[in-house]
Amino acid sequence: MAKAKPGSFHARFDAMVATLRAHPRVEVYEVEVCSPASKAELAAAEAAIGMPLPADVRAFYAAHNGVFLEWGLRGHEYSARTPAFAWPDYGQPPGCINLVSVSEAMSSDWEEQSFVNEIQPDHQAVLFGAPLDPPPKVAAVCIDNFSKYNHGDMVLGPEPVMVVSTDHGADMDSSDFTTFEVYLDLTLALWGTNRYRYGLGIGWTRHSQRVSAWTERPSLDDMIAKLEADAG
Repeated sequence: MAKAKPGSFHARFDAMVATLRAHPRVEVYEVEVCSPASKAELAAAEAAIGMPLPADVRAFYAAHNGVFLEWGLRGHEYSARTPAFAWPDYGQPPGCINLVSVSEAMSSDWEEQSFVNEIQPDHQAVLFGAPLDPPPKVAAVCIDNFSKYNHGDMVLGPEPVMVVSTDHGADMDSSDFTTFEVYLDLTLALWGTNRYRYGLGIGWTRHSQRVSAWTERPSLDDMIAKLEADAG
């Protein structure tokens, strides 16, 4: 694969992985960056959801058709590790990025199998200003299948947005929302740790809000301390 351009997601991801590998308290288990999606794959994905891919999503997949990382705390035992681009299980390590291929992401299967919740008109009103009429062919897809309990979902509409759903998509009201580009920023800023717990999740304590930029950037030492404290 060609060398990543400075400032691109790939370059920033590689820099993050290098920092993780260099830390004595971290063990990186698996890393995979896939080759770019073909034009045919991108076209098929658009046909599957019945709309053009958002520009930032298309640019991501035109650069790499999936990105995977899993890491944990050195010396800790985890009951399950996640094979690249597979389904996370209970007891997985705390660091996981599982940005699946464009064909797997852009599919009605997520809705049909209830991994993302049915999007209601009141959800659309919050996210897009009004209920969508006519409704989209596919209302929501999972792009980042990073946890047994949480995943990064894209709600499709005039300007698609990312939310982090809980309990296999049980409630779309439990997360703030943002663009895919900002979602990638927060994923890297959080070192691939849980994007609900440390990022967009609001825990049903207030109304969801649009996040226009991600500015919280904990050091790796600070994030390790949080993970250790949460683990008890």
